[in-house]
Amino acid sequence: MKLFGLGMPELIIILLVILVIFGPKNLPKLGSALGKAVKGVREGVDSVNTELDAAKESVDSVSKDKDKKGKNAKESEPPITATAVVEDVPVAEETVIIEEEAFSDGGFCSQCGAPLESDAKFCKKCGAANS
Repeated sequence: MKLFGLGMPELIIILLVILVIFGPKNLPKLGSALGKAVKGVREGVDSVNTELDAAKESVDSVSKDKDKKGKNAKESEPPITATAVVEDVPVAEETVIIEEEAFSDGGFCSQCGAPLESDAKFCKKCGAANS
């Protein structure tokens, strides 16, 4: 009889070494800990299998629902795509570029609407006199 590729003489030698290392008083504790570890591993594997089965069933139910609709229903449904709708936005003929230094208490030019500096006598953009 072979267990994990080891024969009976090898297993007896391993058990004797364990007995010498841990002693006869600690062997029941060691066995109990080993049993709890094996039980925990089995419960973990069972929970993973349960979750996998549930996921498999949900996938199967979705595919069955699609099959119930039939081929005609699938063909009539439009494919799901992501599209962006861009509306036509009117663009002004003249775009006013506002510079940071132009922001001050000088107001705006009466001719072109550009912001004026507080001490400016003329507009930087169109050259009109500041009133």
